Amino acid sequence: MPKVHFVTLSRSDYATTRPIALAAQKDCEIEVVVSAGGSHLLARFGKTIEAVKADGLSVDYQPAFLRDEDNSEADIAAAYARAVAEFVEIFTKDQPDFVFIVGDRWEMIAVATAASMLGLPIAHHSGGDITQGSADNQTRYVLTTLSHLHFTALEEHSERLRKMGEESWRVTATGEPVLLSLQDFADKMPDIHAALDIPQGDFVLATFHPTSYDDLSFEAQVEHFIAALDEIEETIVLTAPNPDPGSNAVFEKLHAFAGAKDNIYMFEALGTERYFAAMDKAKYMIGNSSSGLWEAPSFALPVINMGSRQGGRVRGNNVVDCGFALEEIKAAMDKVQDPAFIASIQGKENPYIQENALELILGPLKVGHDKAKLLSKTFVDPLKV
Repeated sequence: MPKVHFVTLSRSDYATTRPIALAAQKDCEIEVVVSAGGSHLLARFGKTIEAVKADGLSVDYQPAFLRDEDNSEADIAAAYARAVAEFVEIFTKDQPDFVFIVGDRWEMIAVATAASMLGLPIAHHSGGDITQGSADNQTRYVLTTLSHLHFTALEEHSERLRKMGEESWRVTATGEPVLLSLQDFADKMPDIHAALDIPQGDFVLATFHPTSYDDLSFEAQVEHFIAALDEIEETIVLTAPNPDPGSNAVFEKLHAFAGAKDNIYMFEALGTERYFAAMDKAKYMIGNSSSGLWEAPSFALPVINMGSRQGGRVRGNNVVDCGFALEEIKAAMDKVQDPAFIASIQGKENPYIQENALELILGPLKVGHDKAKLLSKTFVDPLKV
């Protein structure tokens, strides 16, 4: 029976990891081990480790390499070094058949580095995507290079990995697993206003993360985002940014702004159920979160996507892209509230949904792989194909 070690280190990877790990726990042919740590352990990010446990995942390890005060590039680099050391210790003790990781964040490079140095096969979901405006874009391809089985959200992502030199037998397009249960989440939370203790009526969902390669500094980016929020008269449900360089400064500015505005309710983390229930009921969404492109189409939720963070990523017709200029943002606000636009996005298929996603992922993990063959990757030279 293969032992699969699932790793989740932030809310951004957890949405995808959750349904896969829960399905694996129920599968009698897989032994599941779970590491949940990083920002999950910090009050600054809502201490979401409690939500992970409440979901029914049995957490075996809680790597605590990230600190509440970590903010600068040097802080994050030091946290990365601590993470590598922790995962070397964890994997040396655990010795799984696969380390399963998701996404494109810096924390996962530490996991993949440790597993790679210890000669452990790595399974990765979410490779082959493009987000040109973020350092996550580079991280994603580092993770692909270090991984041995690849599960992608779209067939074009799989094709991109094959063009990068990955052998076809290693790559499977599975869709995005979290999308299979979105409506179930929303149905569990019919009164999101009561759950969040916000006024009845329309509300806007807002999330903004510092963007690595924008022409504007982090401080300028958040000032433009605040100016956009200041234009909104409805209640705003604002969620905090991910743990990246500069995120503490962004958090502090947003927290101070929210504290001075009666219509803004800021949350370190909503948790999976409340976040999806909020997407189901929100008037529209604003910011630069990947959830606006991945999950929002399933709710026919209009999305204003600001800046370059999601550049190159496939999106549904629910997304209106704009820059940071207030005139562009206000035009996007007008569009997402236009009845004709709202009508045009109803009933559209989410491009990231594939109904048999979990079977496509768990199946290859249960195959009796030759470990030596898994680890010995052959580069398929595109110049010779």
